[in-house]
Amino acid sequence: MMEALVQRFPGARLGVNAVTALVIWGLLTWVNQVIEPLMSYYLATAAMYATAMFGMTILLGLSGQVSLGNGALMAVGGYIFALTSMNWQTVPILGTPWNAVWSMVFAGFGGVVFGAAIGGIAARLRGPYLAGLTLGIAVGVPAIANRFPELLGGENGLMLQVPYPAGGYTSGDTSDEAVDDGGEVPLDEEPVYEELPDDFGDFDEEFTDEFGDELDSDPGDLSDEDLLTEDDLLSEDDFLSDDDFLTDEDFTTEDGFEADIDSDAGADLDAGLDGGSEASEGADITDPAADLDLAGVDAGLDAGFAIEQWQASMAIAVACVVGFIALNLVRGRQGRVWQAVRDDPIAAAVSGISPAGSKISAFVVSSLFAALAGAVFAQILTYVGPGAFTLGLSLSLLVGIVLGGRNSFIGAIIGAVILVWLPEFVLDVSADRGWQDQITNNAPNFIYGLLVVLVVLAAPGGIVGGIQSLAGRLRGQAKSSSSP
Repeated sequence: MMEALVQRFPGARLGVNAVTALVIWGLLTWVNQVIEPLMSYYLATAAMYATAMFGMTILLGLSGQVSLGNGALMAVGGYIFALTSMNWQTVPILGTPWNAVWSMVFAGFGGVVFGAAIGGIAARLRGPYLAGLTLGIAVGVPAIANRFPELLGGENGLMLQVPYPAGGYTSGDTSDEAVDDGGEVPLDEEPVYEELPDDFGDFDEEFTDEFGDELDSDPGDLSDEDLLTEDDLLSEDDFLSDDDFLTDEDFTTEDGFEADIDSDAGADLDAGLDGGSEASEGADITDPAADLDLAGVDAGLDAGFAIEQWQASMAIAVACVVGFIALNLVRGRQGRVWQAVRDDPIAAAVSGISPAGSKISAFVVSSLFAALAGAVFAQILTYVGPGAFTLGLSLSLLVGIVLGGRNSFIGAIIGAVILVWLPEFVLDVSADRGWQDQITNNAPNFIYGLLVVLVVLAAPGGIVGGIQSLAGRLRGQAKSSSSP
C-alpha cells in the first residue's frame, strides 16, 4: 500500500517520514519533561548512541562493510565542535554571532571530509583488511590529541561550557570562571606593571637606619647580660588559672535573655533592628523564617530547567533529524543501490552501479552521523579528550548494532538502550551482591561478549531479526493450519 501511495504521490514517503520523526520527537520531549534529571541523562546518552548507530546500520547492514573506527569519527566531530565553539565568536563570511548550531554543522562537515578520505581507501578493501584499517583509525585518531597538546589539550582534553554561552566564549578572558569553562588564558600577552607610590620603601630605609647597626653586628660580640636566662622565662604562676576562664554561669540564660528583651533597653534594641517599626503582636521571635514568603523561591525551583534535560532535548532533536535523513536514504533509490552492491557487486556493476562509489557514499553518511553523535557526546560530557573516544567506544557501537539488529533502525535504537541500561544494571547488582570493583568494571564487557555469541548463534539478525523470523514462522503455521 505504501509503494502504491508513493508511486501516485512522489512526496508521500517524505511526508510520512517527517511525521514519524516529529511524533517520536514530541513523545520523547514530553517524556524528558516528566522524568528525573538522572533519567534525562540516560535518555540523552541513548539518543547519542542511536545517532551513531543509525550510521552503523547503513554501513554494516545495508552496505555490508565492517567498521571498527566509528568511535574515532565521533572524536572528529567532538573536537571540531569544541574547537569551533571555543575559538570562533562570529560565523565566517556571514559575520553573524556564533552558536552551538554552527558548531554542529562544522562537526558534520568534518565528518563528511574524513568519511570521504577513509571511504576512498576502504572501497578497495574487504573483510579482515577493512576491519584492520578501521581498527587502526580507532586507535590512531584519538592519540593525535597527545601530539598537539596546545591545540587539542593533550591527555587533559578540552572543557566545554554547556549550554553554549550567549555570544560565545569570551576571547582572552583570564578569569577563573572562564578557565573552568574552557576559556584559554592568553600567555603571550605582555604583563601589566602598576606604578608604586613614591614613598614605597621608606619604611625599609627607616628600619635600616634605626636598627641596621645592631642587625649587622657580629653575634660573637654579645655579652652574657644580653642572653636570656631562666629568670627571664615565664613561671607556672604567670599562666592563666581555671578561675580566669569563662564558665556556663557567665553566659546569659534563656530566662535572662527574655527579661532583657522585655526591658526598656531590649525594646529599644528590638525597635532599632526592625528599622523603627513596632513588632507585631503574637509574632514568634524564635522562628527566623516566620515572615519570609518562600512561594516565589519554590516556584523558581520548580520552573528550573536541569542541565540534563537540556542535554536530552538537544540529543533527541539531533537523533530525530538524523533518523529522518536515514529513513529517506534507505527507503529511496540510494538504499536500493547499497543493498545491490552488498548482495552482488558484480551484478551491480553490470547494471551500471559503481561499487566503489556506493561504498564511499555509505562511509560518508556513516561518518556524518558519527561526527554529529560525537558533537552531542561532547555536550553531554562537557569535555572532549582521548579518554572519551577510546577503542572501547567503537567496539560498543558494533556490539550494540549486532545485538539490536544491523538491518533495522529499530534495532539501532534497541542496541542504544542496551548500551545504556546494561552497565547500570550490572552496577546495581554488584552493589547488592558486594562485588569487587574489578569484577564490576569488567562484567559489562563480559556480558556484551556473551550476548554477541548467543545472538550470532541463535538470531543472526539480532533482536529485531529474531522477532521478525519468529513472527514469520507463526504466520506460516497459522496459514498452514487454516488451509483445508
